[in-house]
Amino acid sequence: MTIPIKNHKTVISLTIFFLVCLLTSCNKAAEVVSSSLELNQNDKAPLAGIYNIVADKPVKVRLSINNGNQPIIVPGLDVYAEEHESLVLGLGPNETHEVIAVLIDEQGNETILPPKQITTPALPDDFPKLNLTMEASEKLEPGITMFTVFKWLDKFEDDPDWGYAIAVDDKGQVIWYLKTDYFIDEVRRLKNGNLFFGGSVDGRVYEIDMLGNVINEWHSAGAVVGEVAEASIPVDTDVFHHEVRELDSGNFLSLGLEVISLEDFPAAYPPSKKRAAADVASDVIIEFDKKGNTIHKWSVSDILDIKRLGAGSLTRGFYEDVYKDKYDSVPFDITHSNALYYSEAEDAAYVSSNYQCVIYKVDMETGKLKWIIGDPTGWEKPWSEKLLKPEGEFTYPYHQHGLEITPQGTLLLFDNGGSRHLPPNKPMPAEERFSRAVEYKVNEAAGTVEELWSYGPQYERFVSPFISDADYLPETGHILITDGGRIKGEDGEPLATFGGRNWARIFEVTKEDKSRKLWEITIEDPEVGLSVYRAERFKSLYPHLDIP
Repeated sequence: MTIPIKNHKTVISLTIFFLVCLLTSCNKAAEVVSSSLELNQNDKAPLAGIYNIVADKPVKVRLSINNGNQPIIVPGLDVYAEEHESLVLGLGPNETHEVIAVLIDEQGNETILPPKQITTPALPDDFPKLNLTMEASEKLEPGITMFTVFKWLDKFEDDPDWGYAIAVDDKGQVIWYLKTDYFIDEVRRLKNGNLFFGGSVDGRVYEIDMLGNVINEWHSAGAVVGEVAEASIPVDTDVFHHEVRELDSGNFLSLGLEVISLEDFPAAYPPSKKRAAADVASDVIIEFDKKGNTIHKWSVSDILDIKRLGAGSLTRGFYEDVYKDKYDSVPFDITHSNALYYSEAEDAAYVSSNYQCVIYKVDMETGKLKWIIGDPTGWEKPWSEKLLKPEGEFTYPYHQHGLEITPQGTLLLFDNGGSRHLPPNKPMPAEERFSRAVEYKVNEAAGTVEELWSYGPQYERFVSPFISDADYLPETGHILITDGGRIKGEDGEPLATFGGRNWARIFEVTKEDKSRKLWEITIEDPEVGLSVYRAERFKSLYPHLDIP
């Protein structure tokens, strides 16, 4: 049946009526169809939750999390959808947290959901003991500090089946952790928001989400020791070690190994002239894609003189578990590279060699050596021609770790120091040894290097004979120092070498003419040795607020 409309006034009235109905409907705030808040069921990363929300219209979600202290406001993803699965992160252990979700529709209308509670478990009995020894009295670099801890079975052997990645806030409070049954090196953020790191005695690379779920795993196919997950992706190298980085292309750049047989190798440190045949474990720089395909591989034996003996080049122990069943004699660990930084702008790699006690730069297009920073002892041509000449007051690094290029183009690293010598020179007496964070400036055109800044014995004497790190913090210009390999003797006094109880600390300093320490946390247990590989300052635990 048709209803006749008798005049234009009726038409206008009906039009207004329908417009009012439409606008009223559009401006109506979203309603919740269903919602639930659950603690993460993965007990490897239990300080996390999942808030599931279904709304009757597309919305964004904002969370407020409160444990009785100052609430944390977490802006959600800038995505409108009817269904959301939101991460709930930053939860302290053994606490009940109140979580309030706010739904925001495309017109800006807000719907506030009733508070929900989530209770976290206490920390595990074997959790590393942390102590905030210096609370910030002024502005720190914003964010949270993520670091990895491993423990020692005795004074000389670490535990390959135990590891933690831990995040703390500026109060030193634990707000996230991942417990593993393998050693973990540095944790970094992928561009997709997940975390990734190397680990395990035979070198694996893991990608995990913030709930601790393994998303991808890669293993070095050349020297597998433990069981490999069925879905793990093989990569053609012996042992990923020390460093893995994501490139802008989405590929990975890592350090690997290869064994080279040499007929004429120095069988003893200088001044001995003894030579013999030997197998040596030499590093490779490898680029591989997410499917495990090798894109490029550069052999360090084609870049450095692997017959030059540095301090430690005739040791075999570091890769013993990997090679002991493959060779009659475990290969010498000739270079022991321990840090890798890639410059996209230069298409160049900066590499730290621990036992050679050098940092060197490689042109990744040609594989050619650009320069070397380090003690000139033992270098012959053509490598000696690549040594940068120091300018001004300058101290060479020894057994350094954790190098990076700052936004100013300078080179920042942790100079462990060791005995500060190369054979046949005399070692520095133990009571004089020191470690430090140091910044260098390279002038490639002039072939020179200058020391710009350091934090070490001029402020406090400390010695970490291994691992450790130094990171530039971009918002404040401060430096985050991982003094990760400290050792104490039975009398509690510091040791400059292995043979005591291991402990570590992480601290933030200003970078100025007279640097000041602003914040410090220690990782120490009187009953067991603990060490920290490296630490990073993340902007946030939440992936969408921290994607590099």
